[in-house]
Amino acid sequence: MIRTKRIESTSDAFAVRVDTWDDETGEATRVEYDEAGRAVRRAVVLRFPRERWDDDVVGEAVWYDGHDRVLRRTPVLLGRSLALDD
Repeated sequence: MIRTKRIESTSDAFAVRVDTWDDETGEATRVEYDEAGRAVRRAVVLRFPRERWDDDVVGEAVWYDGHDRVLRRTPVLLGRSLALDD
């Protein structure tokens, strides 16, 4: 099942955040928008096929800026959250 959650914020970093995730695959996206509705940052979480798992590393989260430049990559660990929180 694919789920979506929208969160409004008063933070300086973003005004609205939209998270979408697939319960079956574990894949997810997060897009953060400014007050004008422009995407300022996004993350994509991918789950590796089981044969690519390395100990408890089962995927990767890649963060992009508003111009689609990679900001950072972080591992997704087995049994942990979606790896979207900073």
